[in-house]
Amino acid sequence: MVNESIAELTERLKLFLNEHNTLTIATRNAQSIWAATVFYIADAEMNLYFLSSERTRHIQDIKSHNEVAVTIYQDVSDWQSIQGVQAKGHVSHVEEDDKSNILNQYTSKYIFLKELLKNPKNEQEERIAQQFKTISLFKLNPFYYRIIDNSIEFGYKQEITLAEGSWTKKS
Repeated sequence: MVNESIAELTERLKLFLNEHNTLTIATRNAQSIWAATVFYIADAEMNLYFLSSERTRHIQDIKSHNEVAVTIYQDVSDWQSIQGVQAKGHVSHVEEDDKSNILNQYTSKYIFLKELLKNPKNEQEERIAQQFKTISLFKLNPFYYRIIDNSIEFGYKQEITLAEGSWTKKS
């Protein structure tokens, strides 16, 4: 089995997070569970940021239970190609002081959105641009990541946890 150092794992994880665009977030409330897919960006500390309406089911769930699970995978057609990330963390609103900077990073990653906001081409795009002005920005503070990579070997996984501000390999 391949045994990567914590530095190698975190660098590989950062690269993976920045190369992908969507994550599926699993939430819960007192009655049931839910999953939703959103676009995201990652920062240097591997926090994940996403936009969502306050009215959505997943955000309503987060308001009562802010601990969530997420997955990030590329769709593949054979099990040997499965590579992905699973994570757990807590979701919170982004502070107003940080919102502008993070939204700039978000629109830099998603050029189509930057173009849509600058020059909406139809009524639907105009509605999206208007909604963007008031949409909420959320931060997922992860405390656990599992890296899965069947291209290395079937069932390959490495886990890291955040403890006292530092990532450590889970034994």
